[in-house]
Amino acid sequence: MYDFNSISNRLLQADYNDHTGVVSKFVAFIKATPIIYDYIHDCGTCDRNTDEEFQAIRQSHGMLIFSLGDTNEEEVRNVFAILDYVAEKGVIVSYGIATGYTSSNKYQDRVKAFNDRVVMVLIRHIESYLTKVGIDMGIDEKITYSITVSNGQVNIASDNATITATNNVGVDLTQLDTLISNVRAAAVEIAGEDAETLSDSLEVIEEQVKSDKPKKGFIKTAIAGIKTLKGTAEFAAAVAALVQFVQTIL
Repeated sequence: MYDFNSISNRLLQADYNDHTGVVSKFVAFIKATPIIYDYIHDCGTCDRNTDEEFQAIRQSHGMLIFSLGDTNEEEVRNVFAILDYVAEKGVIVSYGIATGYTSSNKYQDRVKAFNDRVVMVLIRHIESYLTKVGIDMGIDEKITYSITVSNGQVNIASDNATITATNNVGVDLTQLDTLISNVRAAAVEIAGEDAETLSDSLEVIEEQVKSDKPKKGFIKTAIAGIKTLKGTAEFAAAVAALVQFVQTIL
């Protein structure tokens, strides 16, 4: 998750002069990361003629944009196919391809709009997937995991290490409830899959912190999931307060 967020942020903030090169690095990272690449493969194969689609959009002078699909699986495989084509062909999206995503004539604005409306779709799906894998499996950085994906089924094999659980003594549960309520109340702009991620993560934190033997791996993964969400300044402050509180038992 950390490495994926790092390369994703670099792509989203790339200068238009560097965008194609960073897309290539992003695609290469995905192909070299089995848990992500297998997930994309499990979403199916893009059956569109990508070359013709790029050509049509380029010749439309801003009248056409990419159709990403109707389902999550279609969005994942189609957006990845678009970025793979950009990387393979060295396409500069600010010249023609991204024109239909913004009314601005500035190249940087075109790249940003393309990132927001195309690239971000894939990033969000992958972030959500990785977060759910972590929450479901309770990954702890003290254990080495071998993770494979087959037909949508996640298989995890760990080494012989054990997770040391500690009695959660002295935690102010009233304060915990208040902090979690504050996060939920401030999540006014969080919707869709992000809302599901937030709800799942808060439930994990609440359950584990209140447990006599909390699993720190669960808590850390849940916190990481919440930190990926974008919201208001009030939401960020509420999350920061919750994280600071939870850090006392980690």
